[in-house]
Amino acid sequence: MKGYGQFCPIALGAEVFAERWTPIILRNLMVGCERFGEILAGAPGLPRSVLSARLRRLERDGVVARTTSGGVPCYRLTDCGRELTHVLLALGNWGARWREVHPEHLDPYLAVWTLSTLVPTDSLPQSRVVVRFDVRPHPAPNRFWLVVGPAEHEVCVHDPGFGDDAVVTSDPATLVGWISGRLSLGLPQRAGAMTVVGSPWTERLLHGWGRLSPFAGVLPAHTHVG
Repeated sequence: MKGYGQFCPIALGAEVFAERWTPIILRNLMVGCERFGEILAGAPGLPRSVLSARLRRLERDGVVARTTSGGVPCYRLTDCGRELTHVLLALGNWGARWREVHPEHLDPYLAVWTLSTLVPTDSLPQSRVVVRFDVRPHPAPNRFWLVVGPAEHEVCVHDPGFGDDAVVTSDPATLVGWISGRLSLGLPQRAGAMTVVGSPWTERLLHGWGRLSPFAGVLPAHTHVG
């Protein structure tokens, strides 16, 4: 992306932030993704070559620091990058208030992946919790396993073999609405749009998970902005 050639701080900031895919990459780093594959997993449609180029640019700009762990590159936000997350959260608040979710936005994999980044593992009642999500109607893949524990946050499209603590069946819009914090778990259950099969402790856990989004408390504006 070519610069604007302006001293204005908005222009200078936009040269770093406003390039395609950069806010999504920064979001994934903000929620704890460190390795290349982890960042990519939370950005469906992002080409590997573009991710490589964006990470190099962010490193040059001092937003991201690259280290290695066991010979594998790791990427973390610098102090500069962590300060930029305030811009991300402000943008997310604006988007939650003024933008509408349309059918083309309802990616169930990304919804479950987002949830995997939000679950606080120190609150889990056991060392590993596995929740299966059956999303209908939706073309395959439409079954996902969320596996969370102290050392794992993973979304699988094949049975990981640990056994299911709970099974959630939902349509895509209801699933996204619940994970976004716009729907409580009980409302779609009573309406028949979502079912939860599991023990009482898993249902209590899922009730809490629906309030984890940082934008859960943002009320949408009544005026539609195209």
